[in-house]
Amino acid sequence: MHFIIIYTREAHAVDTGRTVSYSLDEEGNPIYEPQTYEERLELAIMTINAEGVTVPVLVDKMDNPLWCTYGPAPNIAYLIGTDGKIATKQGWYNPEEMETAILAYLGNN
Repeated sequence: MHFIIIYTREAHAVDTGRTVSYSLDEEGNPIYEPQTYEERLELAIMTINAEGVTVPVLVDKMDNPLWCTYGPAPNIAYLIGTDGKIATKQGWYNPEEMETAILAYLGNN
């Protein structure tokens, strides 16, 4: 099994109007929606380091093709089968439910 995270739009940037505690970095500075790919990449790296992410992270392009293809939501999760088809989609990632889906998938394949 392979796990990846796709980093797309910043869900809680201060300039989106959806500000929450995640709208600030560790020093309390506001996080703005990146305007360039370099800014998005920098923000992704900051997030990876702050959260201790250990799985591969892909950073979506600025026109958001992955976000547009798989769904405009901040925390969706997919289990994609070996045939390339979506076996499970979660509107909001839930580790326990995903584990159940993975075990069911493996039991059927």
